[in-house]
Amino acid sequence: MIKNKLNQISIFILILFASSSSSYANMNSVFPKDSLVKTDLSGEFVSFTSPYFALVCAKNSPMVSYLGIESGGRSRRLLDKSLLRSGLGGTLICGDQTSFAASSVAKVYSNGVSYNWVSSKSNMSRNLKITATNEHGFAMQITAGDGTFSGEFFRLATAPDVSPVSIWAVRSNEIPSNQYDRPVTFYSPRIIKASWKLPVILHFPDYGLVKIEASDTNIYLQEHFVPDYSNLGLALGPFNRGAHNAFRAYHLGTIMLSFHSSHELTEANIKFTVLDENYPKIQGCDFSDPKFNGLKRCWQNSFPVNPEQQCMGDNLLLNGIAHLSMAFKADMAVFTPPLSGKESISDALGRALDSTFSTFSKHINPKTGRVMDYGWESTETCLTSLYDYLLITNNWALIRRNLPNIRRAVQSVMNCDVDGDGIMEASFHGNSFEDNRTSLNWWDDFAFGYKDAYTNILAYRALKQMNEIFTCLKLDADVKQITAFTNRFRSVFHKTFFNPKTGVYAGWISKDGHMHDYMFTFISSMAINQGLVEKNLGKEILKKMLIRMDKLGYDFVYGVPGPLIPVDINDKGRWEEMTRWGRYENGGLCGQTAYHFIQALYQEGMRKEADKILFTMMDTFEREPTHSGLFPGYLRSVDWRTKGGAPTGYNYLADNYYFLLAAVTGHFGVKYPLLQKPD
Repeated sequence: MIKNKLNQISIFILILFASSSSSYANMNSVFPKDSLVKTDLSGEFVSFTSPYFALVCAKNSPMVSYLGIESGGRSRRLLDKSLLRSGLGGTLICGDQTSFAASSVAKVYSNGVSYNWVSSKSNMSRNLKITATNEHGFAMQITAGDGTFSGEFFRLATAPDVSPVSIWAVRSNEIPSNQYDRPVTFYSPRIIKASWKLPVILHFPDYGLVKIEASDTNIYLQEHFVPDYSNLGLALGPFNRGAHNAFRAYHLGTIMLSFHSSHELTEANIKFTVLDENYPKIQGCDFSDPKFNGLKRCWQNSFPVNPEQQCMGDNLLLNGIAHLSMAFKADMAVFTPPLSGKESISDALGRALDSTFSTFSKHINPKTGRVMDYGWESTETCLTSLYDYLLITNNWALIRRNLPNIRRAVQSVMNCDVDGDGIMEASFHGNSFEDNRTSLNWWDDFAFGYKDAYTNILAYRALKQMNEIFTCLKLDADVKQITAFTNRFRSVFHKTFFNPKTGVYAGWISKDGHMHDYMFTFISSMAINQGLVEKNLGKEILKKMLIRMDKLGYDFVYGVPGPLIPVDINDKGRWEEMTRWGRYENGGLCGQTAYHFIQALYQEGMRKEADKILFTMMDTFEREPTHSGLFPGYLRSVDWRTKGGAPTGYNYLADNYYFLLAAVTGHFGVKYPLLQKPD
């Protein structure tokens, strides 16, 4: 089986480079028979493959031509596409010249290749030796043929349209070079860049993790995200939306990862190790069965990190903040092991929260105390994320130094009950859809507003969690106020939002008193999961929704729809094809929605139904690519799909992986850890 797959990758490489007439059918293995690393020397490329990586070097040029990784060792994703930019790959650097297309005949040995390259411009020489060390990785040794070298000496060019890389590392004080800079205009978006200390961990969504280490502490990594300037403009139906004009250029651009030395070196040794998949390894969860492979492959995909802010966002271009969806990542982070480097998920989460609630932050509205962000529910999701962060780190210092603003944010949530009926009101009327709204939530393609059930349920959860924190801090007056507020909310939630005509909970009650009910699966499910629904009624609601989904032809291969009734034209956005029934938020499928529904099924004891959806989706996420890159275009992003599988999103969101959490909290029934009291 491995031999067949190695033949597949060899054929793919030949097609990719369109440069070899020789056959890769005969595998010339020079490793011991029991080795998982195989070498093919038969063509004009040398390939080293194992279940964990595929590395291809040219025989006549000192460069890496192809790199694929597979943290799960299942020899599938690494066969799809190279993670390096075709035609750029991995090259030696000598002054302002790269080794791409430079003539240098490789010396091939049992588990590696070596080159001696003399730069035609500088007449300086470099020696490159690449060795496949074991089935998990390889090493590079770069030496100066004469004298020493410093500055940039090796470069990898990644392909973000395949899988945009997130870098987990400690920031270096070295200032990134200006070698790719150009004047920033509407037609030339800026270069996003940073410098990192080694070791670094690269995460390629869907493919896995690579740890890079260096022999010398003076070696560091520079990251430059260089847009493709010939691909500017991203039409979203009839609209172009601000910065979205530049996002296609980034999507088709290249992340340059270049190795530099701040001191003169005679030799640099770089080690690349493909790490195991990062997913929950906790008592009570056994993910050894292959049916969990989709979870193991995609769990880390939830955590893209922005290179400038070093915070987790919806994707690595969104400045790492994305407060409206931060709780999705924080909820999963509670059960996520730390990465093996010096920077981990909890660091990124804490950095974002510290920035948000800092006295000097611009994220807190000075008049209302609410978090100022794209989504109205950002205050609530940030408070929930604070609670999750404490569960992971027990770092009460962050809470204490931001306590005044945290208390103001909690008060701002309760202050949203402007009419005193126990239900909080958003600032947008919600009567019908408007482009220029004063507030909106994650479901921004709909006119959610005023008595918004989605935000109200998030607020209820956040207030209960903050009550635990304030109890630990002995803030008795705050605890008393929050307790009274949540008790009243719980007593009026059902009569406010339950719609006897449909038998489920409505999405929102607009200021004109109209109930907007499209049988939103996530509203009723979230209410069930937060204990706001009587047990027998909860099961009745879920059965009703399952019957309707079956009649509508949903098979859960790609997820669970948000609404089960097409949203009226007056209550949805104007993006034409994107808002048509069955696409995007209007009946399309995203894993964020699926979590709430699957968890509610488990909550109500409907385990057979929950398992069916969960494992059907996880099988899809193992079988098919799940990541679209960065803002790939109108109806091109697979974070949203039609029930037939066609992509129907535009703005790539890592929220798509939230459903995986149901395997932990639902299938295995693992509870969140208890909040530890401060010392």
